[in-house]
Amino acid sequence: MRLTLGAAAATAAGARRMTLMGAPANPVAVGTNPIDPGHLTQVVFGSYSHWLQPWRGYLETIPASQFLNGLGIVLNIHRGEDVNQILQMCARHGIKHVRIEIGWGNLDYRDESKIKNSKDLSVRLQACRTHGLRPLILLNGHHGAPCPLLHFERSLAAEVPAGARSVVLDDVAELVVGKSGFSHPRRSIAAEYLITSIEGTTVTLSKPLPDAFPAGTKLKMATLKYRPFGGPITDEGKNTLQGWQRYAQTVASFVAEVLGTTGADDRGFDLEIWNELSFGSNFVHQSRYFDPVPQPYEEKKVFLDVVRATAEAVTASPDTFAGVRLVNGFSNTLPWPASSEMPKEVTALSHHPYAGRKVFPRDRPKGTSLNAQGVKDQSGFEPIYEACFPEYFASALQTETITRDMAPLTTKIYNTEHGRYARPEGDGPCWCWITEVNYAPGEDGINDPAHALKLKAKAIARYFCFYLNKGVERLYLYAAGANDPDLGDAELGVLKQEFLTRSIKEKEYPAAEQELALTSPALQVVQRIASRFNAKGAVDRALSLAGTRKLELLSVEDAHGAMQFEGDPNEMIGRPPLYNRDVVAFLPYQVNASRFVVPCYVMTRDIRQDLGPQPYVLTVKGWQVNGLRVSGYDPVLNEPVPVKVTAGEGKVRLEVVLRDCPVLLEIEEGAR
Repeated sequence: MRLTLGAAAATAAGARRMTLMGAPANPVAVGTNPIDPGHLTQVVFGSYSHWLQPWRGYLETIPASQFLNGLGIVLNIHRGEDVNQILQMCARHGIKHVRIEIGWGNLDYRDESKIKNSKDLSVRLQACRTHGLRPLILLNGHHGAPCPLLHFERSLAAEVPAGARSVVLDDVAELVVGKSGFSHPRRSIAAEYLITSIEGTTVTLSKPLPDAFPAGTKLKMATLKYRPFGGPITDEGKNTLQGWQRYAQTVASFVAEVLGTTGADDRGFDLEIWNELSFGSNFVHQSRYFDPVPQPYEEKKVFLDVVRATAEAVTASPDTFAGVRLVNGFSNTLPWPASSEMPKEVTALSHHPYAGRKVFPRDRPKGTSLNAQGVKDQSGFEPIYEACFPEYFASALQTETITRDMAPLTTKIYNTEHGRYARPEGDGPCWCWITEVNYAPGEDGINDPAHALKLKAKAIARYFCFYLNKGVERLYLYAAGANDPDLGDAELGVLKQEFLTRSIKEKEYPAAEQELALTSPALQVVQRIASRFNAKGAVDRALSLAGTRKLELLSVEDAHGAMQFEGDPNEMIGRPPLYNRDVVAFLPYQVNASRFVVPCYVMTRDIRQDLGPQPYVLTVKGWQVNGLRVSGYDPVLNEPVPVKVTAGEGKVRLEVVLRDCPVLLEIEEGAR
């Protein structure tokens, strides 16, 4: 594929500057240049590679302030846990943002300016305000309560056979054609079988009932305020989109009032539009309610219709949404939404890059295999190894790499341009946000709590250090606590289960002598990393991406030849081993004019397997070599890491021992 630099290269001003190193070789061979656009541009949609590393297609120096402001978490509360203590624990360890859902179904059916569970939501938002955390409010229409609705029951006046499309009821009063319907007893989908007509006490349904029911059966029903999203040019389609806009306005007004930011230049919160099309999203598909649909339309266009409607609401009420940033959640689990399609009011595309364990060659990816030189490989060879690692979706192991959306390069999926700078000139960059992600050791066969906590600390250090450097502006870990507290620390939760359980009975935050023992290793590591980025308050918060230093990673060398997997003994040029040096991550952040912090680690493919210390030599260009001081620190082990520095001819040679979790290289220029 031809390399397209797009607006990023066309704009000399720093606002769209990108730092790309390495010649745009085509093809590129793994190990030739540590940084080469071909790692990304050669992985055309529909192909995959065990060798190419799309995240090595570009190198940028990210402001350290952007890292510090990118740390987020999803709030979930169980069994009376104390939200104030939870958010205090998060804030004290570096977290800046909290994701909270206020679903469309939370609005009162008869008065859409009111929120039904406002008391509980107010407590959560007030806790955010108290502890200086910025809420990201998830706007969502989960099909269990997709919009304002009324729940009720009706009894069957006659037996109903399986497959029936008409039902006789004991009472049809207050039923609304097109909006009232039956909710299947075994599925949490409100009004899934909508009533399309009423004659006497007989109602006709939008699709057949799958089960038989005897006369007298009480069935759950609901009346929806709006019909499922459909064609935006129809009256019903317009009505549903307008209802969504009113919902966004109600939520924005409510949140600003609770936060006390009404009238301020920045309302102090942001909005995510929808959540995971793979989960609870029937309401954006009329075909899930109607067979056939009343008026055919292109369902996938609904995703963009809702985003545009939200952007229009923001534009129409600038005071209500002052300072509020919009992120498109329809892209959470889809590769299709692109920055080039987004309205200028949309800040970012959101992703949820959860990745389970893969065993190769059993789980061979779909698509065309590319070898180490980016050439189509028809040999049938697949390396033997297991993969479960935080950066999976930034690799090329699936064609749906989110690097396409994170990168300052513009590439295409079919004819649609993707990339941070693919929007028209003047609309600004469209970043990526990750609004949910984490690693669940229990789902990966690790149930020992101590081991699970240790693995989560390693994974979370990699999530934050990697993605916030490669084009993700914010990353929200899922979640504060485990979805199932009985599974505790082996689950996805970030906070220690012991602390969460304590907060149910103890209403005071733990004293200093207790806090450390109750803090999860993951939060301890996040705090250590954040403290190194902001040592002695040295962060220049005015430093932008446009003003950071251009660095070059010239080479990564080793003498041991350790590898992630063995190559094909019959073809070692095109299908060589993947050496550890091929996946050493070098992630520069600039603190101020003379200070840098660079997380470095071996991006191992299996998070369960701890990698022992291995020596590497990194050659870097771009630092002022006179008076350069470099030190190393391991935030997971909480200990210094020796670094040998050789500087000359404008280059710096760093000899350092790396593991599979970040070592922070701390660079001071002009040090005495």
